[in-house]
Amino acid sequence: MDRREFIKAAALAGVSLSTLGCLGTEKTPPVSSTAAPPVATGIASTTSPAYDLTIAQGTDPVSLLERGFKALGGVERYVKKGANVVIKPNFSVPRTPEEAATTNTVMVATLTKMCLDAGAKEVRVIDQPLNSSTPVLCLERTGIKRAVEQAGGKVFTYNGVRDAFRPVTFSGKTLTSFDYVKDVLDADLFINFPILKHHRGAKLTLGMKNLMGLVWDRRYFHSSDLHQGIAELAAFRKPHLTIMDAIRGITDNGPVGPGPIREYGQVIFGTDQVAIDAYAANLFGMKPQDVGYIRIAAEMGIGNIQWEKLKLQKV
Repeated sequence: MDRREFIKAAALAGVSLSTLGCLGTEKTPPVSSTAAPPVATGIASTTSPAYDLTIAQGTDPVSLLERGFKALGGVERYVKKGANVVIKPNFSVPRTPEEAATTNTVMVATLTKMCLDAGAKEVRVIDQPLNSSTPVLCLERTGIKRAVEQAGGKVFTYNGVRDAFRPVTFSGKTLTSFDYVKDVLDADLFINFPILKHHRGAKLTLGMKNLMGLVWDRRYFHSSDLHQGIAELAAFRKPHLTIMDAIRGITDNGPVGPGPIREYGQVIFGTDQVAIDAYAANLFGMKPQDVGYIRIAAEMGIGNIQWEKLKLQKV
């Protein structure tokens, strides 16, 4: 059985309902950060890519991921042997992949196996479902747990697991101190893997919005300045690579769904969070400047909102 057959079979096999574990209970001092972290030790090469955004076009999830990484120079360019890799998809709601409200399960499992094949020591796939009472249901309905585990990775949800977070500080207007997932802080390679979809509160759920699943108290964002908080969170811990699932997504009633579905047939790769979100917003049919956190992040210097002026390659 080749990789494509294996991953698809794993995704369709269903998932078990076992409750997931998490990190240990060691106590650590607060982490202070006002800028992006240094280059991760798990990245095999730090040479800048020839293109700012790489866009794989089509509908087959395995082919899209493989062609995208081939255009980037191979997954080995990012994964160093022995690296601890953390992948943050969106499986925060109990929807099937066909309902287009969560990151494509087949692609997440494919990426997991690709990283392990490249020599990663461990791949952790993590999220924090929106409702603390539904983590197991999310794992079951999305198929994420079964597919990732059959690919050799581990899946973790952190709802109610206080010891999975570490206190950190940040010199932002909205964010000053908060609790952040230890797995990402300690990862050699951090990959953000969002889905393009509608969001009632933030207009769109994109890459930077997806990072809210890494903090203990998301309610704080909604009770303060949501867009400012999202932009500052993106500045606190920048992913080393962002992969946007824009194969298909809901265009209304997000983030939970169900909702009307639009087919985009694309997966977007890059290291500039703002550029990826700006491109995806345009793909959705919105001006990037009209999505508050994209505009604020660009003003903060996190990335380039003028995606149309960047070098794009489509494969």
